[in-house]
Amino acid sequence: MSVASLDIRVPIGSLFTALGALIGGYGLVAGADPTHIATAGVNINLWWGLVMLVFGLVLLASARRARRPASAHPATEEPEGRATEEREHRLGLED
Repeated sequence: MSVASLDIRVPIGSLFTALGALIGGYGLVAGADPTHIATAGVNINLWWGLVMLVFGLVLLASARRARRPASAHPATEEPEGRATEEREHRLGLED
């Protein structure tokens, strides 16, 4: 199992995306309750649903971006890498 498969951003991002879609959808369908004084006529479900949806999508996007393989190149292509390889070879440290 690789480290990328253990990325905690995937389940948390999925959870926030799903809950944000549900709460935001409910806010779209139900609308704001103008009789409730605490919300002052603001559609709390819609706004917090959108916030949760965006947060979940950002987590999923960052997890997907972290999965991409790094564009690593062999150590012998750089002068420092060649010097390190030669030193390890002289000392018998290489595999």
